[in-house]
Amino acid sequence: MNIIGLKHVTLKRGGRTLVTGFSNVIVKGRVTVIMGPNGTGKSSLLLALAGMMPATGKIILRGRPLNEHSRAELARAIAWQGDLPPTEFGLTVAQRLQLAGGEHHTDFSKSVSLMELGELLGRALGDLSSGERQRVELAALMLRDCPVWLLDEPTAHLDLRHQVICLNMLRRQSEHGRAVVVVLHDIQQAVSIADDVMLFDGRGNIAAGDVAVMLTRERLQAAFGVSLHDASLLLDYHVQENGHESTQ
Repeated sequence: MNIIGLKHVTLKRGGRTLVTGFSNVIVKGRVTVIMGPNGTGKSSLLLALAGMMPATGKIILRGRPLNEHSRAELARAIAWQGDLPPTEFGLTVAQRLQLAGGEHHTDFSKSVSLMELGELLGRALGDLSSGERQRVELAALMLRDCPVWLLDEPTAHLDLRHQVICLNMLRRQSEHGRAVVVVLHDIQQAVSIADDVMLFDGRGNIAAGDVAVMLTRERLQAAFGVSLHDASLLLDYHVQENGHESTQ
């Protein structure tokens, strides 16, 4: 079921045209991975999907143009995780999670356990490493009961163990019916969780389709300008629950 539709969307930022006339759909129950070179508009597209950046063309959420939804409606429909938030407010980990969903939220203990935050609950956000803070934000995201999740490089600050936990969590969330849209740079991570891929070419164009069609040597070499082994050979790559990686 389509939850977001993009019709001839164009994005401009700082006098540059990042995306030109892009049309696509985002489907519930699937993970859409956004990939492409730096500075091509991946984060800008996420912001536009969240209603936080203007775009020309149409972005349709649940059958209505995005700009016709109130801020409260957007907050209930879309959860966005991007740059780490400021820490100068002096919040502890527990307080940050309480703001997201409350300690009485049915998934509070589950999110704390999954992201291994039990020993950090009393610590101030400003005292945490970037990886620890990222885990807090992922736990906070889990407390948002939104049908659409937008994530900008959620594994960027994480060690290998927590990258695996994060990717598995995103995969499970999509299987439970959420539409998950995530910016990633790691091809193996993308292959491990993606159903669909949007691939930016750095010239204002985005190619979109099934992961097996999109992550091929030819497409990736054209997008990134480097020589690669055929990424389709990685399609048997799986992220395992026990924290190990394997090819089967």
